[in-house]
Amino acid sequence: MKNVLKRLIELINLFKDDTKISTNKIKDSIPDYRDLNEQAFRRAFERDKSLLRSFGYLIEYSNDKWSHDESGYTMGGSYVFNNIKKNEDINVNSFVNTYLLLKNNISLQRDNDKKTEIISNITKAINEKRRLGFEYLSKYRKVKPQGLRFFNGSWYLGAIESKKFKTFKLDYIENLKLGNKANLFTTEYKNMSFSWEDSDDLISIEINIPDNLYQVNKNIFSHKLARSDKKDLKSIKTNDTYGLFKFLLLCHGSYKIIKFHNAHLLKDLIDV
Repeated sequence: MKNVLKRLIELINLFKDDTKISTNKIKDSIPDYRDLNEQAFRRAFERDKSLLRSFGYLIEYSNDKWSHDESGYTMGGSYVFNNIKKNEDINVNSFVNTYLLLKNNISLQRDNDKKTEIISNITKAINEKRRLGFEYLSKYRKVKPQGLRFFNGSWYLGAIESKKFKTFKLDYIENLKLGNKANLFTTEYKNMSFSWEDSDDLISIEINIPDNLYQVNKNIFSHKLARSDKKDLKSIKTNDTYGLFKFLLLCHGSYKIIKFHNAHLLKDLIDV
């Protein structure tokens, strides 16, 4: 069971021709699975499914009792990796081997698989100009996706909602749905200005808070901290309004706000 890369490629190729594949066919088609007992096969298959999910491939079991179709596994969510395979400048084997090495040595977040699937679907929507629908901070949004960007340890979607360019943090996106129709809009913002690049959408707050309390809770939201001679005086700049809101609620009663620029950006959260 050591040749993980070979086995993953065999699984991907297995799903190229069939839309739905039975458990028995998967076991018989992959040489490393054939001689395993049922319990060992299930464990190995679940590990491989998890690894493929982190690449953007999602293998799911379908058993619709209302349908006449046979039950079995289908593969989806492969848009990002398929694009990589088409790029002649990228050696796929080297890419996968490098990824496996990094995955072995770096502790990844628990939600990384879910985020990879979301990024794959958003990338597809951007390239094919499809609308996106999702829940964001208890509100349902319909947007025209324009681009993705990684900033300060987090992924963000830049999209047009109600004719205005807005920034959405992927951590807060739930129940993402792709529109059925492609080529519905053009990319209107070639030079996208994400919220942290626009001073009008950036919250600045100067707060007096015990340093130990700040250190314990600082990872709740993405922000930049200006240097200060006073240990308990924090000058914070952030575009993560939801995270800041959670931080202020958790530390309520233990701080004093000295200055607060663009506090009105928290209004939508308070009104929810």
